[in-house]
Amino acid sequence: MSIPTSHPGGQDLTLSCDYSYTLPESDQLVLTWYHNGSPIPIYQWVPALDMGPQVIHQLFKDNLDLTYEASDDKFKKHSALRIINPDQRFSGNYKCRVSTFLEEVSEDKDVFIYVPPASIALTITEGVISCQVEAVYPQPQVILAWTVNSTVYTSNEMELTANPLNSKLFDASVAATIEEADIAAQDMMTCEVMIDGTDYDKRVEKSILVKSEFSAEPDQIVQLFDELCNSADCVLTEKVAVDDNNPVDYEAVEKQIEVGTGLETLSEEAATFVESSGSQSSIDTLLVPVISALIMKCSLY
Repeated sequence: MSIPTSHPGGQDLTLSCDYSYTLPESDQLVLTWYHNGSPIPIYQWVPALDMGPQVIHQLFKDNLDLTYEASDDKFKKHSALRIINPDQRFSGNYKCRVSTFLEEVSEDKDVFIYVPPASIALTITEGVISCQVEAVYPQPQVILAWTVNSTVYTSNEMELTANPLNSKLFDASVAATIEEADIAAQDMMTCEVMIDGTDYDKRVEKSILVKSEFSAEPDQIVQLFDELCNSADCVLTEKVAVDDNNPVDYEAVEKQIEVGTGLETLSEEAATFVESSGSQSSIDTLLVPVISALIMKCSLY
């Protein structure tokens, strides 16, 4: 008997029942499937009648594929149970029984039908990081993680509500407030969603900063130059530049960013990005000749 222990809802599920028989037994075979210990079979097939399988249980009436063939052997052809578009109602214990006039064998196994999330949204708005998980069953485990200057923080304080479109499904969310001023360019946020008892594990990752915070606006640059020209140093700098009649050397300002540890919460790709981006970051070079030209113009007034 081949049955998965867990299976995602919405994807067709095949439950296999294997058996052996002798030639004299072939016209005596009766195969039946049962669900959750019910004495009423959900499916029955008698190969010798050559009339195909029958659905007996009302729950499975519209969800079984009676044309599915599990084998080329005419006495095993319809031995498997093919469930179309299963949902959580189809979780439970399944038993396959094969009988003849003189013998009967059976085997049963449990299968759990889960519903993976319809969507996972990871966002940041006004300093609030949020992970929204919609339409999932059963209750998931949601872990929100983020870095601040490469130090990792996590939260699993989940808010759980019923899905507005299907009350049998859950919506889950985890949120955390951060100080945006402390965020560096290499900082990341992640959301990991898991469903206990299944192999479902999905992670969403994003950079916290969408746009570099080091880019200067044009009006800020003009304001900076005006403030320089109103100072006493402005005239002095201009005179030195005129008297020397020499080109002024370029100056560069460099900023160091120290990278912390504790990146194991992130994926390998995200951790690599954080480490490589945070090794050393430099600000664009400030061109002194441009400033000096504006200073000369200022001193004429």
